[in-house]
Amino acid sequence: MAGLLWMYQECTHELAEQWKSICEQFNPEDLQATFQFIQAHAEDFVIEFYQQMLLEEHATEFLSAEMVKNRLKNSLYQWLISSFEVPFQHNYNEIVEKQFKVGDVHARVQIPSWLIIRGVRVIIKKAFEFFATEANSNLNQFNYLSQILCFATEIMCRSYEMKVEVHNDMKHTYRLFSAMQDVAVHKDRQRGTLLDWENELMFQVVSDHTKMTQPILSKTEFGLWFIHKAAYAFSSSEQVQTITEFIYQVDELIQKIGQCESQAQAIEMIQSIRAKNREILHLVDQIFQVSEYISSGNDALTQLLNRRYLNTIVSREINFSRKNNSPLTLLAIDADHFKSINDRYGHAAGDDALQFLADVILQYAKGSDYAFRIGGEEFLLLQIDTTIDRALVVAENIRKRVEKATLKTSTGEEFNFTISIGVHEYDGHPDYQRFFEEVDKALYMAKNNGRNNVSVG
Repeated sequence: MAGLLWMYQECTHELAEQWKSICEQFNPEDLQATFQFIQAHAEDFVIEFYQQMLLEEHATEFLSAEMVKNRLKNSLYQWLISSFEVPFQHNYNEIVEKQFKVGDVHARVQIPSWLIIRGVRVIIKKAFEFFATEANSNLNQFNYLSQILCFATEIMCRSYEMKVEVHNDMKHTYRLFSAMQDVAVHKDRQRGTLLDWENELMFQVVSDHTKMTQPILSKTEFGLWFIHKAAYAFSSSEQVQTITEFIYQVDELIQKIGQCESQAQAIEMIQSIRAKNREILHLVDQIFQVSEYISSGNDALTQLLNRRYLNTIVSREINFSRKNNSPLTLLAIDADHFKSINDRYGHAAGDDALQFLADVILQYAKGSDYAFRIGGEEFLLLQIDTTIDRALVVAENIRKRVEKATLKTSTGEEFNFTISIGVHEYDGHPDYQRFFEEVDKALYMAKNNGRNNVSVG
């Protein structure tokens, strides 16, 4: 995120100066003539752009005729006008920031950058056709038009690439987080399993090393757990390969014990195995330090997911919904007048209320759903393969359950609270940010309608 912050704060001025420098290469008459040319033909460029885009097989994942008609045509039209109005408005910083925002949207929607560049090439080609037939046009004007379109696209790509890099890093971390939900639970148990296996091995060697029945380490519960779960969860950790090698080295030592000519040799072999096991346990402890970072994907109070993986999860489920035409619904849940609970009964009571609300949300969530605490008293429930009708039933169940409940403070005081819920069904728009905005509107509607109710956005 520091890279993004640097891009927006430090690069904006530099890129604004470059944009200004491009404009200053041309005389005022050519700037004005090109702006008028854009105004005259912007609608033609928009039509040509989307006609060509909708013919592209890859673009159909991101565009639809209805979306183009209702939203995107006007956005592209305004982008063209504003990009060539700059030398008269002198809003160079503002126009650069606008390109960053467009690039951010493209990254969230996961439109490939080459597709955007192709679209700009379509506009330039169409512009050349118009220039060729207009008597008052000249090469300077076409040069200016081409430079501005290409430079604007370059700025978009800067933002796009940074956003995609962050998104990919988050997806990788989320994969680790998902795996660790199971792996971390077994850590202490598996350490004990390894030590128990080692003790049993020593007992068998002392009894009769020639009649070994102990399984090799890679086939023990610990070995299978590490190779198939922990190693996957920490696949990027350099310790994983070392631990795996140690496990197989122990396997070789185990097989050699039965071939020892004396018990003394077998015990010496055991000492080598114990030394490698200590190395394994030490390295396991090292890689599990990473789990403390990964587990920050959970809210400490409620153990629901927090904001960290929100965008990654919602983006993935939106893509699945669009490709498979399956329903997807989002509930925004907010505790009403929550501050009054903290003020009157104390923060411990407020925490109890939030934990109770989290438990109720999970009670009505399916195993495939995702529940988040996104801050304070705000929660989200992403309902997979769920229609708006079903989501409303769930929302009402959650609301009624909270409304009817009576909680007690540590001193025995009783209190109640209510919640407001906004519900929105995914409408096919590829930008997950809009999904959030629509459910927020529904929540505000519920608040404005007197709270303790459910509203649909």
